Amino acid sequence: MEIQEADPAFPVPQELAPGTVLQGTYRIVGRLAEGGCGEVYAAAHTRLPGQFAVKVLHRSLAHNPDALARFRQEAEITSTLRHPHIVQVLDFNVSEQGFPYLVMELLEGRPLAARLTDSGTLTPADAVRIVEQIAQALHAAHARGIVHRDLKPDNVMLLQADGMNDFVKVLDFGISQASWRPRLTDDTHVAGTPQYMAPEQACGLRDQIGPWSDQFSLAAIAYTLLTGHEPFSADDQIAVLYQVVHAEPPAPSRIVQMGPAVDAVILRGLAKRPANRFPNVIAFAEALRAAFMTGASVPADDQALPIHEEDPMPSVDFDAPRALPTDPPPVGAPGRQTKRLIRKVRRRIHRTPSRLAVLALAAAGAILWYSPTARTRGADAWHRAQAQAERLIANATH
Repeated sequence: MEIQEADPAFPVPQELAPGTVLQGTYRIVGRLAEGGCGEVYAAAHTRLPGQFAVKVLHRSLAHNPDALARFRQEAEITSTLRHPHIVQVLDFNVSEQGFPYLVMELLEGRPLAARLTDSGTLTPADAVRIVEQIAQALHAAHARGIVHRDLKPDNVMLLQADGMNDFVKVLDFGISQASWRPRLTDDTHVAGTPQYMAPEQACGLRDQIGPWSDQFSLAAIAYTLLTGHEPFSADDQIAVLYQVVHAEPPAPSRIVQMGPAVDAVILRGLAKRPANRFPNVIAFAEALRAAFMTGASVPADDQALPIHEEDPMPSVDFDAPRALPTDPPPVGAPGRQTKRLIRKVRRRIHRTPSRLAVLALAAAGAILWYSPTARTRGADAWHRAQAQAERLIANATH
């Protein structure tokens, strides 16, 4: 992507008026939002259907070389990422007046921070689904050698897409770090949001910042979603940074009711030393789901479990029973093959918590198989039940 250079002699206008056309391509429709670094406008393409979001550097930063460099960096880094949970940057250019702008997909939703303001906390099911989607986005960025460095609820947008509520889009790679891109020459100050900043980032140890730093931020987000409180908070930012580096946050179960397994997962993600965190963000997200589903803790030498990005996240009812009863079934007794099947499924259940449903169906099939009531039915009905049980066994063992 060839990018023109911004002309610092021209300030960014006070506000782009509706009808303004940028480089003969994007017609401004209206302003959407304003942040500390820029303003975002809705725009229509002059030759193609659809609407887009145009981000313009804030006029107060128009003559700031560092801000201009970061604005360009955001465009260059984000344009290399193609993932459903990362906002798409479509274009970057300089207007006829000399100020830079970038063009993104238009997102119709609201920030995760606004969702928290409205509800205070999220249900475990909603929190886990959101954390998993953020983890997928971060994992894709990390695979490209990109570390976000400013992950927080304000930089996560929730949409309604493909019939799914709370579809995640991760935004704002303005201070991200790419292994393949030279660092800014003056990139020596601490950048980020203290409440969600990893200790190595808070200490300004930029050579130690990596994917594990984003995992710390994701664990801080999970903590906030589940408890309604940030893990580190104080009256001023310096005090927050001190807590991030030196203080342990209260266990989530001290704020809201949840099991020790959830505490263990979140506090491991918030470990001060990167080596004590999970192998990657995917492993953290999987461990959090497993903690809620089974209450099982994750061993220290665990490995990352794959998340198939093309598969939609299953809807999980965390209020459902988390284990099968250990008492013998009321009718009949399972035979050797059925017992072997149940043991095999149970051995795999710690790797894939969502297969609890398969275990339940297998047990129900075993009870049906040996029920005297079922045996009194006609031969045809019995053969149908047998075929169904065989299909369940085949699905569970593959």
